[in-house]
Amino acid sequence: MSLTQKAGRAAFWQILGGAWQTIVRLVASVFLARALNPSDFGLFGMAILIYGLLNHIGAFGMSSGIIVKQKVSRDDLNTCFWSITLVRSLLFLIVFLSAPQLAHFFKEPRLVPVIRVISFCFLIQIFNLIPEALLIKDLKFKSLNLIRGFAVFLESFFAVFFALTTQLAYWSLVLGMLINVVFYNICLILLAKWFPSLKFNVSNFMYFFRFGIHGIGFAITNYLRQNLDYLLVGRLLGSYQLGLYEFAYRIPHLVFERISRPVGRVVFPVLAKIQYDNERIFFGYVKAVKFVALVTFPILFGMIAVADILVPVLWGNQWLSIVRPLQILSLCAALRCLFQPIGSIFYCKNRPDIPFKVSIAILIFTAICIWFLGYHFGLIGVAIGMLFSVFPSFFVLWFAFRFMLGVSIVRMFRELFPVFFSSLLCSIVAYLVRELFVRFYGDIKLALVVSILFGGLVYVFSLLFFFPFLVKEVFRDVELIFGKSFRVV
Repeated sequence: MSLTQKAGRAAFWQILGGAWQTIVRLVASVFLARALNPSDFGLFGMAILIYGLLNHIGAFGMSSGIIVKQKVSRDDLNTCFWSITLVRSLLFLIVFLSAPQLAHFFKEPRLVPVIRVISFCFLIQIFNLIPEALLIKDLKFKSLNLIRGFAVFLESFFAVFFALTTQLAYWSLVLGMLINVVFYNICLILLAKWFPSLKFNVSNFMYFFRFGIHGIGFAITNYLRQNLDYLLVGRLLGSYQLGLYEFAYRIPHLVFERISRPVGRVVFPVLAKIQYDNERIFFGYVKAVKFVALVTFPILFGMIAVADILVPVLWGNQWLSIVRPLQILSLCAALRCLFQPIGSIFYCKNRPDIPFKVSIAILIFTAICIWFLGYHFGLIGVAIGMLFSVFPSFFVLWFAFRFMLGVSIVRMFRELFPVFFSSLLCSIVAYLVRELFVRFYGDIKLALVVSILFGGLVYVFSLLFFFPFLVKEVFRDVELIFGKSFRVV
């Protein structure tokens, strides 16, 4: 297959896998929201905050070096593995022993055993980093998504089962996560068929260290920037408010994490293969963002329109206070979809230092926005702060296009206009239909179903009638990717 076909099929499986995971977690959340209370989700969210930071640091940025390097030897892989193993083992010991201090920071003593159990998940994942990087480098995203999709199903199933049939409360979420990690790692090792040997090359280490040292800095600052809201809500407002905020963040975050970010993971290895052709890099980046927007924008814009009936129908009236934060965070997630793969451009241009330097400035800006707005306006202020934190990324994208690729950012927004227009029209129609049905029928479940149906139809017809060239482009790409002909009227 050509690189275009490989990339297209990889992106297809990433979107399909992300959609599956989103649906599974959404269905699970309907049951979990009624079996557990906000404090349980808040406590688990605090532990996940720590776990996520560990994962970002623990990768040591070296796996990016494996993907970028054109020819990777066994010495490269072994050197990378043992370097990551050393870093992860030290981090595991630090977190395991400092669990009481971390719990004290959040003023939540129940957090100590949760942190320690989840830290074992972090340690287990040592064995999947190299196999996963190899599979990503070879664009084998179908296999990755099949494994990850089943692992998420197991996690959600057992979390719901434990929550409904036992008194484990937040431990149901922890045990489900542990099952996911163990299953995923075992399958990945067997699939990649790579096992480490006792070899270490200093010269190879220096190559990976260059990616690693900047990767760690970028991982820390970028992760903190994206999770400062969790950190400040958990620290200042406690586990109950964090549980509420976590649910407001849940669906927009799922859409971003399971669709936009996975496609971004395809963009990186693909652009690495064409890293010396600026026009092809730009074209690949814009096409990836456009196809992500085709899927995510109508979902996120539609969620803004129907949030006030979506929340009570899915999770119950006890979660009504999250409606406004949910709407704001949905817009935030939509904007983040535009910038998610941007780091790939800098890495492909052998400038891993730029994302790190930029992320420091954005982190400071984000911290100021969230702290100030959150202090004065509570959860809604935190959500607005997260929205404001996205705006500096416009400048970063302009810089990448202008100075790395020598192209205009206006070209990208011109390509995205049809998707934005159709998604906005979809949300307006969904809102009007929702208002009509709630006012005259008073049945919010019926109003939710009908508004989603009408909004979806308007989105499709808008693309067909106003932007037929985009629909034809989609079908051409699908035909190219799968080698099959589709008749387009």
